[in-house]
Amino acid sequence: MAYFPFMIDICDKNCLIVGGGTVALHKAEILLGFEVNIVVVSPVLEEKFYLLEREQGRIQLREQKFLDKDLEGMDFVVAATDSRELNQYISGLCRKKGLPVNAVDQKEACSFYFPAMIQDHDMLVAISSGGQSPAAVSYLKKKLVSSIPEYYGEMAEKMGAYRQYILEEVPAAAKRKKIFYQLLSYGESHEGEIPEEVVKEFIDRYRSHRPQ
Repeated sequence: MAYFPFMIDICDKNCLIVGGGTVALHKAEILLGFEVNIVVVSPVLEEKFYLLEREQGRIQLREQKFLDKDLEGMDFVVAATDSRELNQYISGLCRKKGLPVNAVDQKEACSFYFPAMIQDHDMLVAISSGGQSPAAVSYLKKKLVSSIPEYYGEMAEKMGAYRQYILEEVPAAAKRKKIFYQLLSYGESHEGEIPEEVVKEFIDRYRSHRPQ
């Protein structure tokens, strides 16, 4: 069964990553991009972890074996050790505590997955196979990346800046949707550029066709 793709704000959330290898490092780098506070627990750590600790104020390294008490104060957990038994154990503890947990490469031990992501500004496309086929997800991501214009994230940001103005000026939801789509179509034909005067022009067209 497919997992529901909740889009939630994880800025300033606390994440425990258990494991110090390349997989754990990759997860940490992803999460740091979303301004998560991270604690990494492992007796041995990849050298780049120390670089991240020096460069980022959001990552804390503990060179030790995992202890149950490491879960205290955490909002979610990533079990990324090279021991399936330890990952399963951590997953079991998290489930008892109601903590979301991702156990790397162990579908049955996960309550959430890391999707493949395409991100441009605040626009984000997430792809998941529910843990069934990472290869299929990676393949689809490559196809989608090639089909999304480079300017799209910036264009979506511009649309966000105009959104409140359009909401105030156009009370009819169906008309607003039509205007948003028309503006996006205009932007696609102008390399993502949507000047303010074009927005006003589209709204004026709506007013001129509105029943009196």
